[in-house]
Amino acid sequence: MLQLVLSLCFGIAFALCARDRIRADGRFASPAFLLVMVFTGVVLLPATLYLYLAHSAWTWMYMVDPSAVPALALAPLLAVHVGVLLGGWFLGARLVTSDRPALGAYMAGGGVVVTLVLVGVFWNRVGAAGTYEEFQAGSASGMFSVRLGYVLLCLGLGAGAAAGFVALELTRDSRRVRSR
Repeated sequence: MLQLVLSLCFGIAFALCARDRIRADGRFASPAFLLVMVFTGVVLLPATLYLYLAHSAWTWMYMVDPSAVPALALAPLLAVHVGVLLGGWFLGARLVTSDRPALGAYMAGGGVVVTLVLVGVFWNRVGAAGTYEEFQAGSASGMFSVRLGYVLLCLGLGAGAAAGFVALELTRDSRRVRSR
């Protein structure tokens, strides 16, 4: 749930970084759209797949017993994550082409605020690590008392660094378009 909100924010922010490329060549313009797709395939999908496979109870925020979810459900879940990021890209591109990029910036910033509020509200779930049964029994460990906390820290830093690189490259490409 939290990752979906952040994926939407990433998509909008990426479109805002590539605004001159989008205005000049459209939302599928290379290299902007290609960079977003590479980020999706190299960063978002593996991180999401790992969390669903290795820490499935935490990923479902202990609301769903992962043993009751069929393994085939993973494919549509991954498609939803990709779809949300690309939906953010298309929404951001739409706002750029309609000369409302400030609204996109507010939406992306608001999404980050919503994520932080959700983390605060659901901290008892986000800060816990264990199986579905352990959480329901109240015996789940703290996130940093097991590897989950460190995994999330590494995934967050890695995804943030990759998103920063993509944003930087999109901005640089956008400046090149502006200067022609």
